[in-house]
Amino acid sequence: MVEAFVFINTEIGAEDEVMEALVKMPEVKEAMIVYGPYDLVAKISTDTAENLRKLISEKIRKLPKIKSTTTLIIAKSIVK
Repeated sequence: MVEAFVFINTEIGAEDEVMEALVKMPEVKEAMIVYGPYDLVAKISTDTAENLRKLISEKIRKLPKIKSTTTLIIAKSIVK
């Protein structure tokens, strides 16, 4: 399992629209509108690194009104 956080910048005022599109993707486990240098954060999960690449490059980045993304692949996590 490969998990990552995708930090997303959208066009002004498009946060809700982009979040609704993200949550329709089965690989998106969580989507949050945030304040700060990014507009949204999505937690995603796929079975392989190649599928992670495809999800980000071919689906998420091609959504209308997304200006840019930054991805952090999770190396290790502890869930409380």
